[in-house]
Amino acid sequence: MDVTPLSASPRADAPWGAGSLVGRCFVHPVIDYALVGGAITIPIFIAIYFFPSLTPTNGEITLRSFILINGAHFAASTLRLYTKPGAKQEFPFLSWGFPVVCLVAVGLGLHWPALGRNITALYFTWSPYHYAAQTYGIAVMYAMRSGARLDQRDKTQMWWVCVVPFLYAFITAKQGGLAWFVSPEWLARVPALWFAHQGLVGLVTMAVFLLPVALFWLLHRMRGKNVPLISLVLQITNGIWWVGTNYLDGWWWTAMFHSIQYLIIVVARHVQEQMARTDVRGPLHRPLVYGGAFYGMSFVIALFLFFVVPLGYVPFGFNATESFVMMTMVINLHHFIVDGFIWRAKPAGKQPAFHALPERGSGFLARPAT
Repeated sequence: MDVTPLSASPRADAPWGAGSLVGRCFVHPVIDYALVGGAITIPIFIAIYFFPSLTPTNGEITLRSFILINGAHFAASTLRLYTKPGAKQEFPFLSWGFPVVCLVAVGLGLHWPALGRNITALYFTWSPYHYAAQTYGIAVMYAMRSGARLDQRDKTQMWWVCVVPFLYAFITAKQGGLAWFVSPEWLARVPALWFAHQGLVGLVTMAVFLLPVALFWLLHRMRGKNVPLISLVLQITNGIWWVGTNYLDGWWWTAMFHSIQYLIIVVARHVQEQMARTDVRGPLHRPLVYGGAFYGMSFVIALFLFFVVPLGYVPFGFNATESFVMMTMVINLHHFIVDGFIWRAKPAGKQPAFHALPERGSGFLARPAT
């Protein structure tokens, strides 16, 4: 895997032009834009919009794709926690205590169905926010790598723009979100609230697409920032699935492509760290070896977490399928929380050379620090 060195310093602000629009990529502009930026999802979205049946519903297909992509990305964040230099020492409870808490949560969710339903609703509510936070983190990451000197105002504005798809998902979801607190049926019985809700949905729908374009123009052309086009593509592709499809289809496709972009970034980061080591040499000291090993281990961990661990609840009288589903929900929540810590940047003066995710949050990032 030919990964562009991640340790190179970002370019200084340069005049507007094609080069500054493309930005500084990790692997190759085609790969970065198509997979990390999500540009490949646009033609897929168009096809799904006209032919909704293209969204996989076959159990074998969805399960295999889940383990190969989505499940592997959950496992990758866990693996990253234990392979990131210094992470186990910096986050001892997250490394050793929190997994036990999650295992207990699975058991409690199975024992008390009401708690299980709330865990599920929390997962469906948090997921769109997690994707929005990751979109923000990667958009800022590419801007920094491309020489954009974003001040706190720029980052805050970008964060709010990235959060808009989450707001849309929250107010329209039937699995979590607003429906977790107020049922759509009750809302429909109050005409004033129903019309206000529909008006808000319309405003947010337009904002999902108009605000990213407006902010990109503002940052790139009016303030002279070197914000690459991929930052805009990320924001648009994260929004189209929530707005243009039903919630569950949007959730499925967004989860898949979110997982792909995550795997590319985490593997690239791991490869950079391993190639920078001076204590390891030999024929296996190659980017492809480190990248393949990291993904392979993530895949094995995913198999263990999703197919072996749930069986441990069967002797206590719980159904294997129900255990798998509850384990999936809790692992998602574990992933959201772990990501919020392991991708935090260090304080100024201690920043690693990898110009990546400069704040703190859930997913890659949440709200910019103030």
